[in-house]
Amino acid sequence: MAQCRDPGRFLQSSSARERAARNLAEQAALPGHIGPAEFSVLGAMVAVRCPRELDPLMRKAGGMWEPDSRRWLIERRRMNPLVRNLRRATDPLFRRAGMDLDGDGEGG
Repeated sequence: MAQCRDPGRFLQSSSARERAARNLAEQAALPGHIGPAEFSVLGAMVAVRCPRELDPLMRKAGGMWEPDSRRWLIERRRMNPLVRNLRRATDPLFRRAGMDLDGDGEGG
């Protein structure tokens, strides 16, 4: 007689260790800055400090302005599109001026 097996037993939720490893991988993929925008991780959010010229990109990413600390708070899941948009918005400006603000500090 065949036993009825529950296929759902293989769909276990991830453990705390797996979630922590995934979070570390996400943090490692996040650069410290892109051009004039600086990033820091605050739990489930990422704090972004940037000039006012980049405010439309922060709003597009669903950012919440924090006036006391003068920074934007953005959900981690929104960071990849924001990073792409920031690179697109800042790179041409700095290339035209001959500056590489994401480099290691050496002139070139």
